[in-house]
Amino acid sequence: PTPAAAPAAARPALTGVQRFELRPSGISRVAFTSDAPLETIDGVSTSTAGTLSVDLANPARGLTGSVTIPTASLRTGNDMRDEHLRGSNWLDAEHNADITFQLVSTTLTQPLAAGRAATGRVTGRLTLHGVTHDVTVPVTVRLVPLTAEHADMAQFGVNADMLRVQSQFDVRLSDYGVSIFAPLRLKVSNTIRLRVDLTAFRQGA
Repeated sequence: PTPAAAPAAARPALTGVQRFELRPSGISRVAFTSDAPLETIDGVSTSTAGTLSVDLANPARGLTGSVTIPTASLRTGNDMRDEHLRGSNWLDAEHNADITFQLVSTTLTQPLAAGRAATGRVTGRLTLHGVTHDVTVPVTVRLVPLTAEHADMAQFGVNADMLRVQSQFDVRLSDYGVSIFAPLRLKVSNTIRLRVDLTAFRQGA
């Protein structure tokens, strides 16, 4: 395991361009909800991976990065339904192994500092079921420096300064080439609500 970094109190405040990584440790999660007339289906993936590079003084200047979720990692609490979800008639995990979001730009210009949430919008390229669209979504970002309060959390992988990113937005399955069979349209919604809660850890901490 990576040793815990020195508490933030012993180090100067973070500045400049910093690089953060998502770890497939279960801390980050992407949840989704299909709210159809006859049934509401909730699901989640905790197998996120990726990197983010951001200028803490001005996030809109040179933001880069991507987030990847294995299609087969999506879970709804029903094994048969999950098998159908991954199958060729739905998300086709065999041929479309990953769902990805490639960052392009952001309206975030306020500095990222501890104890203060920054809100804005992020534009990126969302690839789902092998189809890519540009999307712009709301985002809230928090910088969480590692402190002595986190000492007991090193065993859970909390051992570096963190960047927490949250967003909520809708996607339409039909926009990504996913068709819902007529008999299922009362049980599966074409519009899926996504709730993103990512915690990325600073590299080189």
